[in-house]
Amino acid sequence: MSSRNHRKIFVYSLVSATLCLLIVIFKFNSNKGSEGSFVLKIALPNDIRSLDPAYSFEKNSSHVINMVFEGLMRRGIDDIPQLAIAEAVDISRDQVHYIFHLRDCNWSDGVPITAYDFEFSWKRSMDPNSKPITEVPYYFYPIKNAKHCLTGKVSVDEVYVHAVDAKTLVVELEYPSPYFLDIVSLPYFYPNPKHVIENDPNWGNNEKIVCNGPFKIKHWKRGNSIEVEKNPNYWDKNNVYLNGIHASIIENSNTALLMYEKGELDWIGDPFVRLSYDISSKVLDMERESAQTYWFFVNTEKHPLSNKKLRNALSYSIDRQLIVNSIFHSSGEPATSLLSPPLRLGTGNLFKDNNVAVAQKLFQEALEELGLSTEELPEIELRSVAGLELHRRVVQSIQDQWRTVLGIKNVVFKEAEWTVHYDSISKGDYDIGFMGWCISIPDCLFLLDAFKDKNESPNKPKWENPKYKKCLDQANLTVCEIERVRLLCEAENILINEMPVIPLCFIKQRFAKNPRLKGEQLSPFHFIDFKSAYFDDED
Repeated sequence: MSSRNHRKIFVYSLVSATLCLLIVIFKFNSNKGSEGSFVLKIALPNDIRSLDPAYSFEKNSSHVINMVFEGLMRRGIDDIPQLAIAEAVDISRDQVHYIFHLRDCNWSDGVPITAYDFEFSWKRSMDPNSKPITEVPYYFYPIKNAKHCLTGKVSVDEVYVHAVDAKTLVVELEYPSPYFLDIVSLPYFYPNPKHVIENDPNWGNNEKIVCNGPFKIKHWKRGNSIEVEKNPNYWDKNNVYLNGIHASIIENSNTALLMYEKGELDWIGDPFVRLSYDISSKVLDMERESAQTYWFFVNTEKHPLSNKKLRNALSYSIDRQLIVNSIFHSSGEPATSLLSPPLRLGTGNLFKDNNVAVAQKLFQEALEELGLSTEELPEIELRSVAGLELHRRVVQSIQDQWRTVLGIKNVVFKEAEWTVHYDSISKGDYDIGFMGWCISIPDCLFLLDAFKDKNESPNKPKWENPKYKKCLDQANLTVCEIERVRLLCEAENILINEMPVIPLCFIKQRFAKNPRLKGEQLSPFHFIDFKSAYFDDED
């Protein structure tokens, strides 16, 4: 095992064991409520499509999947991966060979969990005919031959994931990946019950789904609610304190807020039902750091946005602080880099906010290169999601600022429902698109890597740069942390200089919860874990 990953796991395990012991002692001394008082009540804004971990890229499904499934590793304090289904991990000195040793544990139906379940599950996801995983294929790329498999160049049998026996899973990587234990903590890498799926391909929609996490499904009413209860077959059940979690499907955020105020919900706000910033600034009394970013994708293949100076002029002319203060009620900070605070490598100030003089100079230079006057500049379409007041206010503010600072009068605003908006941007049928973005891995490489290859699905701007690609390729191959950070900083500087993405602001997670609720783990990466949460009856 590498010293870096060994330290991460050891430190977490020591801290986790201590905390768990203290919580157990505290619970036995203080919890005296009825069984019903230990059911957590939350709300989800949309229905759950499936509980198959392959669909965990869908936010609402992922919250429940995280309750009822668990992988080889589990996120812990500060997002440091801890041992879960794996009781030990051996990592080669060159950080490309991993051996996971599984502990004795069972599925919710009592059948033992084996390394064969993991090999089956991962290869099932990497099968190019597997539609769900096409949304997030890059999480599997570090595994040797995974990318070739996903693009149909080799068979899934040639992917280097092998169950040596029931308790041993061997994985070989394409290159050193210090974040690989973080990756296998993600729901995409959770095991699927091979013995069930072989007889029921639609298993993810079954109310009695066989799972392996701290909780299992008790009741699932489509479009209404889903309820989980403590899983008696979970290997670490003694450190699960809630009797269950009841999640209501509530699309209207005002309805959810009213329920919270009446004591019918124990949590409101991020990462579940989000309230408008006008309301949240008064109601949500808790604030945490977040990896959530708002930015504009710029279609670099469209004239005149293919001009780098024009993209920079548009970016530098924006008064981000004004937008953060007036629209987000100061719940965030201006983004003058691409990397949010949890991912930041340096100061985060790669350009000056609201740099009017430089913006105007670059705009005139761009017009000269394009052979255009301000009046001849083609119409620029700003796209956003329909029905979201936040998006509308941001885009209207940008329109006003570009008109005032640069004299651009032909910026038009176009709204569409989320699926149409996302589909248009994915197909390149847009000029500039407003979007929120949050990655799941606490490593900035995954954000930067999204803009490496213009033909990859995450690269909405269709931008590519040879020096940028070289930096990321070299960062992937180095095991020296200092050199890796230097290369990633260089890559971020290249991207910001080219501005295929115009960063706007980094926002914080805002929420309110039942003051009696303790012990949950809320990640900046919009993951929440209620495994060891509990209610303090003395609060």
